[in-house]
Amino acid sequence: MYIEASAPRTTGQKARLFSPINTATNGACVTFFYSMYGATMGTLNVYTKVGSALGSPVLTTSGNHGNKWLQGQVTVTSVSSWQVRACLLSL
Repeated sequence: MYIEASAPRTTGQKARLFSPINTATNGACVTFFYSMYGATMGTLNVYTKVGSALGSPVLTTSGNHGNKWLQGQVTVTSVSSWQVRACLLSL
């Protein structure tokens, strides 16, 4: 996922990424990479959507994490279809 954090980006703009809908019910580990570099970085929230319910964030991080890529992981256990959704909000 990428969103430019400097001009011409404006406060409150969002980048969103949705995984495919998955039907595995034995549990799954979803691994992804993200970079949050710069003084105007906002907040990254990662959610799991189970069925039609979008729960609370399972990962939240904010601010400048340096000029590097970081690995994130979300473990999903579900009895119905699920999806991982990420939203990056700019400052």
